[in-house]
Amino acid sequence: MISIIICARKPDISSELKENIKNTIGVDYELVVIDNSSNIYSIFQAYNKGVSLSKYPFLLFMHDDILYHTAEWGLKVIEHFENKKTGAVGIAGTPYLSHFPGSWWSSYLGFLYLLQSDKPGAHPELHDFSPSITNSRESVALDGVWFCIRKSLFDFIHFDETNFSGFHFYDIDITLQVYKQGYQLSCIKDILIHHQSIGVLNKEWINNLFIFQKKWADELPVSCIQMSFTKRMEFEYRTLDTFTSDQLRILGSSKKMRSRIYTFAIKKMLTYPSSFLYIKFPLWLAKFSFRYIKNLLSK
Repeated sequence: MISIIICARKPDISSELKENIKNTIGVDYELVVIDNSSNIYSIFQAYNKGVSLSKYPFLLFMHDDILYHTAEWGLKVIEHFENKKTGAVGIAGTPYLSHFPGSWWSSYLGFLYLLQSDKPGAHPELHDFSPSITNSRESVALDGVWFCIRKSLFDFIHFDETNFSGFHFYDIDITLQVYKQGYQLSCIKDILIHHQSIGVLNKEWINNLFIFQKKWADELPVSCIQMSFTKRMEFEYRTLDTFTSDQLRILGSSKKMRSRIYTFAIKKMLTYPSSFLYIKFPLWLAKFSFRYIKNLLSK
């Protein structure tokens, strides 16, 4: 019933993971492991190859350093797809993708439910971004650590190896494609996994983020929740503010780089496509401008 597609960093996944899946899934399944030990594929290419090799109606894409803590989790996956409107499910995602560039979680609206540690064998910490919600949350994009899509949708969608390369934004792009096909995306809380590493944001992540922003420019922002203009501006500002900090950490904080990054942020705020202006937006612009001047004057 479930094809498990994994882009493996070694010739095969570990025996521990194979046994863990076998002992916990509770339904018929197949493993489609794409050997990427020589780094010959981008994850877009690897997953497209996995889709072409798969045979079951539900395609699960997951990292190769996951362990399951929920018995018969495969049955739960299939139950979620009993709703014909459901196109994809995951354990992390967001109901809002901003107009401004940034990570899906930086607006503070994101959903997440998993155990995470920084390396195999380390004690995991439970991350639950929405403890008050017990079942599932509607989203517009899902994170790639673990997500499942109806195979039938791949007649209309694909991992975009034409525009993208590397290993970032495959998840947000493909699940946004699902959402734009008119299907529902759900972040679920009845399957608990342990992810044994922490994602890394790097220059490749920034490059793919800009590719994603350009590709979806006419669609962003995308939201499945109602909100006031005031709130939308708040979420947009948070995203841009966090992305500014991310760039400084990744690209460096030389005077030239600081000037470039803050100039970019201010231009983005000045060109925000809105027919009316909320009073706090000029205040946020002033805040960015003050930080820009302060950084120019600092050594």
